[in-house]
Amino acid sequence: MEPVRMALVGVGGIGGYHRKIMHEMEDIELVAAAEKFPDREKNIEHVEEIKSWGVPLYTDIWEMLDDVEVEAVTIATPHHFHGPYAIGCLERGLHVLVEKPVTVCIQDAYQMQRLAEANNLVVQVDFQYTGYPHSQKLKEIIVNGDLGELQSIVGVVGWWRTDEYYTRAYWAGKRFADGLPVYDGVLMNQAVHLLNTALQMGTRQDTHASPLTVQAEMYTVHDTLECEDLGCLRADLGEAQLNFYATTCVQDQERNRTDLDIYGTKGHAWWDTSKIVVEIDGKEPFTFEPECDRNAIYANFVAQVRGEPVKPYAPLGEALKATLTLNGAYASAGTIKKVGWDAVAGIADLLDTASAEHKLFSEVPGTEAWAYAGQVVDTSGLDSWHGLPEDLQQ
Repeated sequence: MEPVRMALVGVGGIGGYHRKIMHEMEDIELVAAAEKFPDREKNIEHVEEIKSWGVPLYTDIWEMLDDVEVEAVTIATPHHFHGPYAIGCLERGLHVLVEKPVTVCIQDAYQMQRLAEANNLVVQVDFQYTGYPHSQKLKEIIVNGDLGELQSIVGVVGWWRTDEYYTRAYWAGKRFADGLPVYDGVLMNQAVHLLNTALQMGTRQDTHASPLTVQAEMYTVHDTLECEDLGCLRADLGEAQLNFYATTCVQDQERNRTDLDIYGTKGHAWWDTSKIVVEIDGKEPFTFEPECDRNAIYANFVAQVRGEPVKPYAPLGEALKATLTLNGAYASAGTIKKVGWDAVAGIADLLDTASAEHKLFSEVPGTEAWAYAGQVVDTSGLDSWHGLPEDLQQ
């Protein structure tokens, strides 16, 4: 079978991963690439490698697509370009694999969905966790009812990022870039993988859960960014309640974490990026720790493009629910509040306490001096959310 002819947009940063796998996979032929800033120092090495493979490089995505015949496009740009580029590709009849998050604003994702459905096109998002064998196994356990009725999902991302991390790119940590909402905060960027997996586990249906309401709090601690590096949200998923916590302010590396707890009427499951531990009432707990293939999402995408009968790992219709949740969170918070490092000196302990008690930060005793509660937002009205105005920064 002939390989799928694909183009790549964005060769630096996460584009380096996509560039490598597209070059190495036998089922993909990388026939063109586009990089808006090829002369920037951090991109020069990547650009030279692309050229050494004999792949033509363009600075404009649309010029590339006018010149080169392709079947599918990978979009690995800063995420404020995901929506515009994906919509343009779909209008040209091309399949799309897009980096996370699928879009910043939900209305762009809905437009992508309409185009994909009307033209029978595949759109998959690079949420690789959803296709990991232990994620698939846990979803099967939930759908089968082995945990009983779902009660709550708790997710925690506790990481560390330096000030230098937030000055690595002109859009990093910003709320707007290139005239578009980018909202490069911990929820939209680092934690969105886990948020998507939390929604995957948030229903006994063979779909992802969709939030009905969202309540959130957003804080900025690092001096060099505009968006949140500390946030939490509570979402009504219908079958269960989601409590989610994320920060890049946990300086103690030994206390960094990325995990989910799923509680049901018959048991409890714990998930991290490599394994699950499942405790079902009356049975011995078991651990499932399989090998995980980061590249499997590409094989899954190629199979879909070819029309093979495979279950999509991260289809647009499910992945956009993370964007809907995030739009609800930003609309709820209303403010990205500046707080000092002294206020969050015990941030790892705060994450432990809030997540164990299923509380927002403002509901934990001792946070009264800096924490606040956002309003509860009905997500059904979020198709008109375009990003918060700049004057809401405090």
